[in-house]
Amino acid sequence: MGEHGTGDPRLVFAAELTRLRRRLPDVPDEALARRAGAVVLPSGRRVTVDARRLGEWTSGRSVPRQFEAVMALVRAVEQATGGVAADRTAVARWQGLWRAAREHRSDRLATGLRERITARPQGVQAPIVIGRPPSDAAALRRRQEFAERIDDGLADDSVRRILLTGAGGVGKSQLAAAAFHRAKRRSELLLWVAADNRASVLDGYARAWRALSRASVTGEGATPGTDLGSDDETQADLFLAWLRSTATSWLVVLDDVDDLGEVAGLWPEGDAGRAVVTTRRRDAVLLRPGVRVIPVGVFTAEEATGYLADRLSLDPDTAAGPAGLPAHRPEDLVALTSVLGHFPLALSQAAAFLIDTGMDLPSYLNLLTDERENLAGLFPSSSPADEHGGTVTSTLQLALARAESLAPPGAARALLELISMLAPDGIPEEVLLSSTARAWLDGDRCCERGEPPERGALTERGALPARSNLLALRALHRLSLVTVTHQEPSGTAVVEVHSLVQRAVRDGVRPDRRAAIARAAADALEEVWSAPDCAPERTAVLYRCAEALLAHAGDHLWYDVGMHPLLRRLGTHLAGLGRHDAARTMATQLADRARRQLPAGHRDLLTVRAQVAQAEGDLGNTTEAVRLLADLRREAEDSLGPADPDTLSIRLHEARWRMETGLIVAALADFDALAAEARAVLAPHDPLVTAAEEHVALCRGLSGDAAGARDAYAALARDLERSLGPRHPSTLRVLSDLSRWIGETGDVRTAVATYQKAVDGLVSVLGRLHHDTLIARHNLAYWHGIAGDHDLAVEQFVTAADDAEAGLGTEHPTTLTCQTNLAFWRGVAGDTVAAVEQLGRLHQTVERVFGADHPRSLRIRQQRAELLYSGGDHTTAVTQLTAVLADMVRVQGTHHPRTRETERLLADWSQEPTAAP
Repeated sequence: MGEHGTGDPRLVFAAELTRLRRRLPDVPDEALARRAGAVVLPSGRRVTVDARRLGEWTSGRSVPRQFEAVMALVRAVEQATGGVAADRTAVARWQGLWRAAREHRSDRLATGLRERITARPQGVQAPIVIGRPPSDAAALRRRQEFAERIDDGLADDSVRRILLTGAGGVGKSQLAAAAFHRAKRRSELLLWVAADNRASVLDGYARAWRALSRASVTGEGATPGTDLGSDDETQADLFLAWLRSTATSWLVVLDDVDDLGEVAGLWPEGDAGRAVVTTRRRDAVLLRPGVRVIPVGVFTAEEATGYLADRLSLDPDTAAGPAGLPAHRPEDLVALTSVLGHFPLALSQAAAFLIDTGMDLPSYLNLLTDERENLAGLFPSSSPADEHGGTVTSTLQLALARAESLAPPGAARALLELISMLAPDGIPEEVLLSSTARAWLDGDRCCERGEPPERGALTERGALPARSNLLALRALHRLSLVTVTHQEPSGTAVVEVHSLVQRAVRDGVRPDRRAAIARAAADALEEVWSAPDCAPERTAVLYRCAEALLAHAGDHLWYDVGMHPLLRRLGTHLAGLGRHDAARTMATQLADRARRQLPAGHRDLLTVRAQVAQAEGDLGNTTEAVRLLADLRREAEDSLGPADPDTLSIRLHEARWRMETGLIVAALADFDALAAEARAVLAPHDPLVTAAEEHVALCRGLSGDAAGARDAYAALARDLERSLGPRHPSTLRVLSDLSRWIGETGDVRTAVATYQKAVDGLVSVLGRLHHDTLIARHNLAYWHGIAGDHDLAVEQFVTAADDAEAGLGTEHPTTLTCQTNLAFWRGVAGDTVAAVEQLGRLHQTVERVFGADHPRSLRIRQQRAELLYSGGDHTTAVTQLTAVLADMVRVQGTHHPRTRETERLLADWSQEPTAAP
């Protein structure tokens, strides 16, 4: 059967993986790979799953090397979908499919190689080999996956050139050398050329032509012995012409192509042979029909640890520790490989340094993690990597010098300096292409000319063009100093960079310049983060960048007049993710720093202290939150004035937490006054004005005036629709809130229809994983349940819970709320016993994450008691609800809506017969 027939075991295996993958259609490959990597297998191990390989596996282009990777994916999908864990039969089935695919692939590769072997000419006993590939590195890693992909390409008739691309020092030459040696079994001529300059390439080709002439391995065309050529250029031309016309099998390796102009017109071509090219370049000119690109990255965690352990074991002084124990603790080896980012060149130099100096791993780790130490001193040329001519820093400098030649003067280096301050695992491209980043590149260029970086005069002096950011970024990408990738499903571009590249760049920055770089990076992050259309998934990446910047910037984001605006966003972002304890820690640290730097009553100090107070409320300490915010409000009124936006914001949060304590009437008065004052000093649809008006409507409903709440939300929705449009996120959020109060007035069906309209709008505008969408879908499910559509309610809660886990994580408050109400409504729908058990498990999680007195913990206990009662266990239900009510009174107070609801429910139960209905 043909390769693409249904009998191909690779395609059968790929089809099964595809069916498995389709069970999580909205989970990106990156997220699924992370989940699979977190799975603990029966062996107790975890495996690393490369997201970039998932598409190859499901398409049948490759097969996982380890079966453990397959099982990690299977278990991750089963856990996410609530399916039954694979039993022995299922495991055996998957293992059979995987093994058949692997064996078929190996058979196909061997067959392809045999077909590529041509009969050697009579009298030729061995291939002609010219050139010296590098010797095997000490403790060489075979990197079987790359070897298979290279050999696969060499055996493919449609491939003429293998392009190994990647940063300097990742092991491209070692992979090419191994392929070169393997090719001796099937090629009659093998040539290795150091291709870093044109003269070297010409010399290699000329030597090959002279060797051919001496050996006379061909009888076609001109006999080599009759036309030796008079110089290297002529002999190289003759060799290239021979490659095009010969039927003799050949392999040419061009190692370390650096300047593409140097090899123009010198690319080896011909139907009988193949070329392997190693380069850090990723230029468009390299991409053409017949070229297979194989990106080469750093070691896997296992490869890195194995390499370091084997390399250090060669040191006779430390080959074994006391009593025959290993000289180096495994945890130290893992820590060092992690700090070095599994970078092969760095690992090789680090091992050489450790052996040469006799330093122990913990001491070396301390030096590496100390930013005051210079990388050049930790990776010195006196302890070179085996089989590599450069050091970590010299390799970077060479690549950067080449990148600078491809971009406007100074732009590539200035942009890489910005990148060095941000998160290595993903920087939004729009941050680096922002107007703020371009201003930094322009200002840096002016400084190089000795001019002050006055932004207003840049145009007059001939500032860099608007595309300068892009040109600089693409230059860095072309030299593999950074990697620009596109995330699915959004398609947005992110920039990745190795942490050692960042460290080396920061090492070369003067202290006074470091301050300017840090502030420019913060400005660029703030520009993107403050945009109205900044999506939630983008804010998560921006936060990681801000976190990295905070670690590298030191005091440079603080000024005599205040702190950088970016710092205001950090605690608020964490709170929005439900990480309230982390939000409190972050805000507390910033507040402590602000107290030392800023005078009492400064707006930045008041803002971060308000974030601390809000985190206290989010953690369940509502009374303390009200007290802290009341004190802050009085300070703000004195120092900033009562109409200042920051004062009004503090008042909003004070009233909100007063509402949460159950003082609804008092909170309503606060919100009424605040809304009127905010409208007088702020724009009509300023977010603070809208928030105050929303809370006025909410408090009316909570105080018992459901019709008043409905009418207030309806008026606000109409107003926002006129001013912002019907599909604006603010309009849709208010529409979702309006739906609740339509239902509370008794019109349940209209409430469901309005919720559905809001959900549909939010999905189309913000996406199904946006937090506002998740809340609206959760509430839609609830009102389906109130309408009596229990099965539909459960179906919607399943969708909400799955989406929340995919978008927010397993322990986010919204995820746990969706899961809790899914269990509760399953119980209402009839599966009471299973629902009670599930609520018990969820209560343990919520209590661990938020604490026993958190409102969510109390709510789960209330729901569990309700299900016990409906299931007939009245005595246990009453006992549990009585205990819950006592805790609610203690924690939330007697006026809290949930406390009053529980009190009414317990009173209703006491009036019913004790027998089960």
